[in-house]
Amino acid sequence: MPKFDESMEGMLDTFLFETGELLENLDEILMRAEQAEDISLIEESDIAEIFRTMHTIKGSAAMMGLQNMSALAHAMEDMFYIIREKTYVQTDKSALFDLLYKSSDALKGELEDLTDEDKPLTDFSGLINDIHVLAAYFKGEAEKSGQEDNALPADIFDENEPPDMLTYRLTYSDSCEMPSARAIVLFRKLGAVAEVCRTIPPDMDDDGADGKIKAAGLFIKLVTDDRAAVERVLAAGMNVENFELFTPEMLKAQTSAAPAKQELVIPDGVFLPDDPDSLLTYRVMYSESCAMPSARAMVLLRKLGAFAEVCRTVPADLDADSADDEIAKNGLYIKLITDDTNAVERLLDSGINVESALPVKKPAVPQKPAEPAPQEEKQEVGQAEKKPAEPKKTAAKAPKKEQSLLTVKLEKLDRLLDLVSEIVITESAVTSSPDLRGLETRLDRFNKSSRELKKLTDELQDVVMSLRMVPVSTAFQKMNRVVRDMNNTLKKNATLVFRGEDTEVDKSIVDMLGDPLMHIVRNAVDHGIETPEERLAAGKTNPPTVTLSAGYESNEVVISCKDNGAGMDAAKILAKAKKNGMLTKPESEYTEKEIFNFVVAAGFSTNEQVTQYSGRGVGMDVVKQNIEKVGGKLIVNSVLGKGSSFTIRIPLSLSILDVLSVEVGASSISIPASSIREAFSCKAESLITDPDGNEFVYLRDRCFPLIRLGEKLQIDTDITEPADGICMYCREGQYEAVLLADRIVCDQQVVVKPFSPLLDGLHLKEAGLAGCSILGDGSMTIILDMLSLLGGELGEEAQNG
Repeated sequence: MPKFDESMEGMLDTFLFETGELLENLDEILMRAEQAEDISLIEESDIAEIFRTMHTIKGSAAMMGLQNMSALAHAMEDMFYIIREKTYVQTDKSALFDLLYKSSDALKGELEDLTDEDKPLTDFSGLINDIHVLAAYFKGEAEKSGQEDNALPADIFDENEPPDMLTYRLTYSDSCEMPSARAIVLFRKLGAVAEVCRTIPPDMDDDGADGKIKAAGLFIKLVTDDRAAVERVLAAGMNVENFELFTPEMLKAQTSAAPAKQELVIPDGVFLPDDPDSLLTYRVMYSESCAMPSARAMVLLRKLGAFAEVCRTVPADLDADSADDEIAKNGLYIKLITDDTNAVERLLDSGINVESALPVKKPAVPQKPAEPAPQEEKQEVGQAEKKPAEPKKTAAKAPKKEQSLLTVKLEKLDRLLDLVSEIVITESAVTSSPDLRGLETRLDRFNKSSRELKKLTDELQDVVMSLRMVPVSTAFQKMNRVVRDMNNTLKKNATLVFRGEDTEVDKSIVDMLGDPLMHIVRNAVDHGIETPEERLAAGKTNPPTVTLSAGYESNEVVISCKDNGAGMDAAKILAKAKKNGMLTKPESEYTEKEIFNFVVAAGFSTNEQVTQYSGRGVGMDVVKQNIEKVGGKLIVNSVLGKGSSFTIRIPLSLSILDVLSVEVGASSISIPASSIREAFSCKAESLITDPDGNEFVYLRDRCFPLIRLGEKLQIDTDITEPADGICMYCREGQYEAVLLADRIVCDQQVVVKPFSPLLDGLHLKEAGLAGCSILGDGSMTIILDMLSLLGGELGEEAQNG
């Protein structure tokens, strides 16, 4: 059985995306609303937004055929209807938000499971019941339970049924979560001793069957020669609390006293005077459990298009707010023309939540749309007869504002970015073609066109890159919930602060950040922030704070998580690393930075006791791996007694880079242009060598380390003296140095291609290599990782500097 309506399968991606966005937004609003002291003080705008969110999810889930999600969203909507309309008596919010977060998490979990065909839909009846109980508490009412009366269904008795037919009503215990499933098992057992003719409700697979059985019981109509055997089977039924027998005489007596069935009242607009005889009319009634009959109607009408021409419906506008109420009261009337009534009726009968679908005959006197009765006007003698008033001219209706937002699949943007990358390579191939050497001064028009092409290519690249850029706040905001839940559990009262949350980065980076940030923030609250008693004993009067910040530095985005907690004890970490057999050199040789790096090693944890948040030795090593997969670095720093920081540095652009291409021997090397401050020829007297043999270049009253790219990258070159080559003063973060190459080739854009995972064992990144690229002439160039090359990982001082 499919999880959702098969006709909506093409809408699944859109549903998952839009509902996921709504639920993420819901968490943000709930966090804000929870700050109110009680429900009477929640901002009206927040209440309205939550109500609209749940209403939207309810409708879209119902349209997809996901009645479980629709029902849960409906219950949450009902809760906020009480709050919005201020019909509550109690205002204590202690249980409200925990239940709402639990419901939000349940909906998110169901979204994740929808694409897995092996996982069944989740039964949210327990959560829904909890919401109903809480809603009743707010209204000052006791929750209604059990059957409100013993009224029999209207169609329980049929004059034409055999006189020996027996009717049983079964009541299941309150603890039975799925009485419909129990009923199916019971029918199979009854088949050995009786002929089961029909049941009420008739379809045990219907989404509303459980609710109907719980409300009114299960009615079984059967014929048997062994009544005692039947009743033994019923009595032995699992979760059957009791059963009651009705003979045909008893049913006739009880139903004869029931009020006569009201004559069908057909709404205006169903039958019109000019309707052709070929126009058929059907009345579709939906079950009471159907949360959004208008959504079901839209799906049904779309399917009908294969067999019939649907001319109109009543109600006409299924998007109207009143459509659901009208359909629930009068049914859905469908006017159609078809050559295959059998196919139409089969389709109508098989509609989800359709209780009945019957043709309706045209009344003897056609109904006309109601018209206002003409008012009589007195006409005085000799007064000219009044001419009918000319219709008033009304202003033209303003055109509907077009939607300014468009949802595009990320795969399409990826493909667009790939094409732009190829254009960059092709543009470089054209403008740098060897065929043009020596002709540059005679190709004025070509040079002008190539400059214009370069300008347009740069602009195209900027536009495409901007399409993929999203603020890091989308990842930051999710951490509010993490801190909130941990505060409730650990009683630490930590405050989460954002800085630079408007910083925009590539969508792929934001997607990657979710899991690492969650682990880092959890680590900060669990390990870093002290309990109120511990902070007081340490003399800390400032509030416990975890700060998430983001910004740009050079060609990287820098994201940090800092806390003002207890900090990390380097001696304790080193001792635990030694105990775990993780040391590779004598303890005295480890720097503080190396010691702190143990906390991101696999299997390392200083917690002796396992909790729901930490102590298992997993998490931070995965964080480091995920960051390194996108070319980033994780830097750990801490000051004992003052707090810790975890800093993530990731290349701002993961695809196209402005570089200065240089030659070293026969190899092409590309240096990120953002790191180069100056290129110059080094005079012999500017070269300084210290007693240890380290070389420096004296430039503007300062000395900078000299890095010979040939030696560093193990490339053979004839240039041995700096004066014979080209020197470049480079800076990345806090690190500065002068690079020596043979000669400058050109400045250009390259498409960054990461090294194959097969080369991971060579530690190319640690050697200062970021990746490679294909140049316009088809040759390959190596792209330098300037941070690794100029000095390794940055320290805390550089981050603050």
